[in-house]
Amino acid sequence: MIEYGVIVYAPENLLHFPLIIRNGWVISDITTSHERLAQLRDELDATGLTYEVVSVTQSTDSTDLLTDRQQLFMTEAIEHGYYDTPRGCSLTDLANLLDVSKSTASVVLHGAEGRIVKEFFAEPIE
Repeated sequence: MIEYGVIVYAPENLLHFPLIIRNGWVISDITTSHERLAQLRDELDATGLTYEVVSVTQSTDSTDLLTDRQQLFMTEAIEHGYYDTPRGCSLTDLANLLDVSKSTASVVLHGAEGRIVKEFFAEPIE
């Protein structure tokens, strides 16, 4: 997710409380995706509201990035040395540990890895 420091009032946005009101402006931090920020900009432009983007900060929070299942598989893979060189466990070992087939373990890990790599290189996740 992306954190945006935005000076704006728009009730459909996820405003973080407490709000600061200074010189008639409502000041809030908004945590949202690139797509939702673009939607917000379009909506504000359409209504004619005055707003100012103060800062844009990108942060990766793995709880937002991965599904619970992907998070579990990645955590187990890391803890058991799947990503170490040499490997501490094989894909088969990991699948047995998680009580799934080898192909299921592969698919879940590949999906998680893809999300992580795309986020790292700032490509949109589909």
